[in-house]
Amino acid sequence: MEQGRCIFCGIIGKQVPARVVYEDEYSIAFLDVAPRSKGMTIVAPKQHYEDFDENFELSSKVMQSALIVAEKIKLALRPLAVNIAVMKSPAIKHFHIRLYPLYENEIPIAENQPISIEDNEMDDIANKIKNEPVTVEFEKKEVKEEVVERKEPERRLSKKDVRYIKREMEVG
Repeated sequence: MEQGRCIFCGIIGKQVPARVVYEDEYSIAFLDVAPRSKGMTIVAPKQHYEDFDENFELSSKVMQSALIVAEKIKLALRPLAVNIAVMKSPAIKHFHIRLYPLYENEIPIAENQPISIEDNEMDDIANKIKNEPVTVEFEKKEVKEEVVERKEPERRLSKKDVRYIKREMEVG
């Protein structure tokens, strides 16, 4: 897909304005323009692809970024929790992760029902999240794929099987 046709690629390329709350070498996080809860954030890879399994290594780094941003949201906005959803959207064909802060009276049950937030409040929320210092360290683990030879369980022949085999041997 061309850079100009994807809204997220437009945000990454700075052609489309967004309230960016976090950015690193691999990903960008910005407030959703139609949030389902205050502080709802989208975390997307800077490289365009549709499904997480198209680039496992980058998807893993994007998930780590999402965990960092979720922690920033928790500290900055004090929600009850932050739900994380890996998304495949028919409308936006760019892999992304959505972070939904959950508040006592504001639980985003319906994905298609955005809440109304004034621009100045959105700016304030973005600044709180962006400026929240957080340190998260991830243990580097090498994942080795090991091929294990599967042994079939030993099968005992029944008396019926033995009779059949003997008969076949006598005929043949």
